[in-house]
Amino acid sequence: MRELVAADLDRVRAELAELVAIPSVHDDPDHPGAPAEAAAAVTRLFAEAGVELDAHETADGSIALVGERPGAPGAPTVLLYSHYDVQPAADAAAWGSDPWTLTERGGRWYGRGTADCKGNIVMHLAALRALAAAGADAPALRVVVEGSEERGGAGLADLLARRPELFAAEVILIADCGNVEVGRPTLLTTLRGSADVDVTVATLDSPVHSGSFGGAAPDALAALIRLLDSLRDEHGRTRIDDLPAGGTWEGRPWPEADFRADAGVLDGVGLLADDAAGAAVADLVWARPAVTVTGIDCPPATGAVNAVPARAAARVNLRVPAGMDPAAAQDALVAHLERRAPAHARVEIRRDEPARPFAADVTAPAVRLLSDCLAAAYGRPTGHSGQGGSIPLCADLLAANPDAELALFGVEEPACRIHSADESVHPAEIRDIAVAEALFLAALAR
Repeated sequence: MRELVAADLDRVRAELAELVAIPSVHDDPDHPGAPAEAAAAVTRLFAEAGVELDAHETADGSIALVGERPGAPGAPTVLLYSHYDVQPAADAAAWGSDPWTLTERGGRWYGRGTADCKGNIVMHLAALRALAAAGADAPALRVVVEGSEERGGAGLADLLARRPELFAAEVILIADCGNVEVGRPTLLTTLRGSADVDVTVATLDSPVHSGSFGGAAPDALAALIRLLDSLRDEHGRTRIDDLPAGGTWEGRPWPEADFRADAGVLDGVGLLADDAAGAAVADLVWARPAVTVTGIDCPPATGAVNAVPARAAARVNLRVPAGMDPAAAQDALVAHLERRAPAHARVEIRRDEPARPFAADVTAPAVRLLSDCLAAAYGRPTGHSGQGGSIPLCADLLAANPDAELALFGVEEPACRIHSADESVHPAEIRDIAVAEALFLAALAR
């Protein structure tokens, strides 16, 4: 399998270059035709690999691709998942090369979507071709490639609710994450859910001159800042009324030095884990709720005028660990904000749809088999790790297939910088994960 996948890497790179060149950001007015173009390209590539995909227009306007292929008699059905939509490239000047052109630098392949998640698409394709070239039997396959995961995946969730038969499987492989570092095989065992809200603060009909009215006129931006600051304690850790925040992580730790390097923490800047309570990085990232202000709408500093702001808004992202009800966490967040709403401001809170957290069953036979195949592909034992992000589809798929086994893995690792400028993937990760997936499918068919 290793030889077959290695011999296929030039084709893998060409396919990834084709997909990266398509700016398939869901619902992006600057590139309205790109998602459909990406869906067509993915459909063609899977057809060449022997799996015909049907296009389903979903409730959020995205195109979900779903197909199946029969397999060895008696073998379970395996669902292979990935997504073709990507995050916006944002400030192109922050990239070392054009985000929509696959570029090799320092042994890595750069471009938006190289890791999240078009790199996982071409990994699936490489695994299927290696399986065929080896003449190995394969289990029955279902392939699902969605088009709005980066916007919450509401379209695929609705399709799953309406057409669960399209997603029926005994084993589900979610390729939308990856290893703790290049060359160290990892299965993801827990994902946080989310319970986001949008907070808007209004104080005036319109901005007024700060010289004439400042001091008595209520400042919407200042009120919003005070409200948001109440969500953290003096150490910067999440503090929300009636929301437990003392969980501990029992799995593989995330050493502080590794975390600093992976997150790009600046020299001289301490971590939120640096406090007298002794909370470890893994506790804060994987076992406790975490609040982040991911954006603020307010008058920009560039070209600012001397006026008291009349309106300001923020997006508050609340991550929820496994075992915590995201709806209850969102209730606590809203109650906390409402309780602290300043008397001199009008506060409006809009709830986003909560996403459930996920915890894997690492004792399940298929999950153990995948762990063995990853270890074989990499030549070292497979570790288990958590991830602070959310993939709501995991809980939805298991609700539709309660007896299924689900595993999370993929080509991503911290150096990929997903969702950031200079996203990249290491081609060795595509190779080795494809080898592991091909081994797994061949073994499962037997």
